[in-house]
Amino acid sequence: MQEMMRPPMRSYDPNLIQEPTIYRLNEAIMHFGESIKEVINEEFGDGIMSAIDFYCSVDKVKGVDGKDRVVVTFDGKYLPYTEQKSGHMVSRLGLHGNQ
Repeated sequence: MQEMMRPPMRSYDPNLIQEPTIYRLNEAIMHFGESIKEVINEEFGDGIMSAIDFYCSVDKVKGVDGKDRVVVTFDGKYLPYTEQKSGHMVSRLGLHGNQ
């Protein structure tokens, strides 16, 4: 439980990928990532899943064969794509400080 209380590591340690579980998680994302992205876009529209407003859970279940299986759930807020135009910038419209 103490491990879960530590702040997340936000940098990339090249040695970390050598750890077997992390290697396999990375491999799964690399293999299925494009398909997951397509499903997100199909279900929600053009956008992304937030990794800031985000929860992750790991559960243990029994497979149909009775063997233990791992279920990893990523629960992230959906952020739709919005086009940013320089003409919409408050600083460019002369609105800053005048309210």
